[in-house]
Amino acid sequence: MKEKGFTLIEILLAVLILAVVLTTVYASYTGTFRLIDETETDAEIYGMARCALKRMTLDIEAVARWKESFVFAATKNQLGESDFTALEFRSGAHVAFGTNEPPAGVATIRYTVEKTDEEGGFALYRSDSLSIDPARDDAPPLKYMLCDRIENVTYTFYDEKGEKHETWNSIDGPEAQRKKAPAIVEIRLFLVNEKNPDSPHLFMTAVRVRLVGTS
Repeated sequence: MKEKGFTLIEILLAVLILAVVLTTVYASYTGTFRLIDETETDAEIYGMARCALKRMTLDIEAVARWKESFVFAATKNQLGESDFTALEFRSGAHVAFGTNEPPAGVATIRYTVEKTDEEGGFALYRSDSLSIDPARDDAPPLKYMLCDRIENVTYTFYDEKGEKHETWNSIDGPEAQRKKAPAIVEIRLFLVNEKNPDSPHLFMTAVRVRLVGTS
């Protein structure tokens, strides 16, 4: 009795079919994993931006005077080839960094953009000091990072008449700005888009300033 086996053509055909199936399965799995990774990255970026804008909104809504002293100033700073705006103001939205620190009070809050360890990377930092004049402190105010992967942060200021200003300086700015806060501050937060570097993620909000006088 003659034994039956597989011919070379049948074996090659089976190998080809198996290769097609494995390739399809691999492509399906890698596509799924890539989609999951991109979704997690987007969720992280959106969550980080949302938390940063929420903190900034709370701070700016609580802009306050301290006796006869008042500060609300935007200053341009250059980091490498990029220009960033540092924002400084007094606010009642103090956040205590330690158990020995008073939980409330009018604080000087600064938002600054600084270079990170990552090549070409920037991060937005928030500092908070209850000192009336932090510049006279021996130690710099404590700060923490609000948001990284920063490409840019811009501020637009609107006065009580609705006129638009690119800068604001309550100390030695125009007469209309001295000892005054803007009525509205518009914040635009640009975060790096790794999938499309030419189109960064944009998050924005507009904050109504409720100036509070403190004696």
